[in-house]
Amino acid sequence: MESAEGRESVSGGDPESSQRFAGEVKYVGYYAAKLAATLGMRGLELAIVEDREGQTAISAGRQEGSWHGVVSSNRRSIKQVRESLSR
Repeated sequence: MESAEGRESVSGGDPESSQRFAGEVKYVGYYAAKLAATLGMRGLELAIVEDREGQTAISAGRQEGSWHGVVSSNRRSIKQVRESLSR
């Protein structure tokens, strides 16, 4: 998923999965940005959230306010997440 200037594009998966994925990335992005602001961070570059169903990861895109994200059904290491997000 790429999100920039209020527009989103989701690649891969069927429409229902894509919609669910976009919702998860929005949820994680919103709370991660709030947490970063609370901690006094200038910006958020990478966030990984895990629950019993899988792992959602987002990273800052090339443009301000742009996000790139992935959802995985299994837990991966930070190194694996970084590699996946860099593609």
